[in-house]
Amino acid sequence: MEPMSANETVACDLCASPDHKLLFVKEGFRHVRCNNCGLVFVNPRLHDHLDRQSRTGTGSMGEDLLTPAQVRRLQRELTRLEPFRRLNRILEVGAGRGWFLGEASRLGWHTWAVEINSDALQRLRSKGIEKITTQPAEDLQAPEDSMDVVRMWDVIEHLSSPRKAVTAIHNALRPGGLLTLSTTNFASLSRRVNGPEWVYLNGADHIFLFEPATITRLLTEIGFRDIGIRTRSFNLRRKLYHPEEDLPPRWLILRPFRKIIDETLRFTLLGHQMLVTAVKR
Repeated sequence: MEPMSANETVACDLCASPDHKLLFVKEGFRHVRCNNCGLVFVNPRLHDHLDRQSRTGTGSMGEDLLTPAQVRRLQRELTRLEPFRRLNRILEVGAGRGWFLGEASRLGWHTWAVEINSDALQRLRSKGIEKITTQPAEDLQAPEDSMDVVRMWDVIEHLSSPRKAVTAIHNALRPGGLLTLSTTNFASLSRRVNGPEWVYLNGADHIFLFEPATITRLLTEIGFRDIGIRTRSFNLRRKLYHPEEDLPPRWLILRPFRKIIDETLRFTLLGHQMLVTAVKR
């Protein structure tokens, strides 16, 4: 584990309040909830969090080759984005291996990427992405009102300041442009069942944990409208990270009903993954 001298204490990124309460400690990382707005975050957090993301973060994770089913999912997603295609520019924050932008490029979009992970950058450059920005999302300097769509998939939980990053994205989007993002849902049934050992609770990496209420507040305050949220998926995976160790499921009795629960959660806001859309006013 990191020594405490390597940590920094922060105020709530959503409302700037220093007032919070402890929820639990996992592997030395304190997970707290803001007493003012309800945002859950790691505090204190690693001082060199951003540097770690550039060297060893999750940007390079993913498949070496997509299956036909995965390609079709990307194509369906891009089809849903067609109504927003006016300037023909699409930006992905945390582009990773570039599969999404590669498919967008094949369909004629002008593609921009924001990525700081060194391994991911090498892969992106081989995908033919038109413009790759290596500055952190919080410091994004894309031209104002220049993008039809910005995609941020499983990224916001890693950022040093989601508010700064989403503000920069809002500035880059044209009026009527779309932000689409996904992130882990701290209010999910999976998290409640698995407790602090849930696989997505990793204090060295996932330092902000949003719920439908807090992601809605963030987007609304920055200036987005028509915010849509749906959730999906249920899992029983528990994990420690220092060193890595998968733990046995806590509720084995639920395992036979996993698929039924998974399908049922699609009609609620209790799925473990939030899928969010928001439009710039």
